[in-house]
Amino acid sequence: MPTAGRLAAATAFFIYGWYIALAASPFFLEGIAPGYLIPLSIGIAVLCGWMVVGSRAGRGYVAAVGHGLTGAFAYSLWMIFLMSFEDMIARSLRRLYDGPMEALVGVFDLMLQLGNDLFDINLILSVAIGGIVCALFAEYFAKRYP
Repeated sequence: MPTAGRLAAATAFFIYGWYIALAASPFFLEGIAPGYLIPLSIGIAVLCGWMVVGSRAGRGYVAAVGHGLTGAFAYSLWMIFLMSFEDMIARSLRRLYDGPMEALVGVFDLMLQLGNDLFDINLILSVAIGGIVCALFAEYFAKRYP
């Protein structure tokens, strides 16, 4: 059911996803991010805002900090997984894997590799602090417009 908290969280996470995609762009090979990075980031961020943070909005500002960190973690995990999955599909179409099981295991290897490539303290702080700010924004609207 749509609520003010869910709408505020989805809106805040829309901006959050766009910002994080732009902040993560220099960490890719040769500084060129994949073309699908910004739309995927915005879509995943809006879903995490609506489903993870927005559904829990209205429980207090202290809880909102935890909800923001949960939303940021869910966003990060889904982004790394989906980008690795897309890379695995591209590699499997070039027949770099011997079978489907090797390709499925390859997703997790690619996740570790991508996570290692994106491991930067500034990016991690941007993701965490942005998630907290978005959750506090959603909490404000959930309390103000129940």
